[in-house]
Amino acid sequence: MSLRLMASAWLLAAFALSQPATAQTPTLRGPWLGAGLGTASASVNCELCVGDRNGGLSGYLTGGIALSPNVRAGAEVMGWFDSTDEVRQRLLLYGASLYWTPAPASRWYLKTGLGLLNYRADDTADADDDPLGASAAALQLGGGYEFGASSRLWVTPFANMIVSTSGNLT
Repeated sequence: MSLRLMASAWLLAAFALSQPATAQTPTLRGPWLGAGLGTASASVNCELCVGDRNGGLSGYLTGGIALSPNVRAGAEVMGWFDSTDEVRQRLLLYGASLYWTPAPASRWYLKTGLGLLNYRADDTADADDDPLGASAAALQLGGGYEFGASSRLWVTPFANMIVSTSGNLT
């Protein structure tokens, strides 16, 4: 193994195992805000729908208050948008969430929430076609890891799963 490769491996291992100084550890007190963009996949099941899972643009806005060093409560709006085979689809979730960090020094968190999921689909090729829509109660479960960019800014990759009851298409 070359000296450069070995030094790079040691540097990478030291970085991965290092802990930030206490003064650098972001703390959460009082109100907080969050936003993000990414990709997501969704599947809608109905008599008229195709059962394929589609990928699309996803985003969210959230905000709330820290109830303790371990628990945050918030309200959020999440959206998913896709246009495939001349069908434009949209899912919007309006909900309330709880975020739990098992240990205040830990950066891992778990998330759960309840909300209202709204679905809409329309045919982009036929302007006279009525859009389909449905609303239903939804549950979300997720988790993530917070990287402190500064004392007030965190970068947080996360995974989230949203499931809902059957809604009636209108």
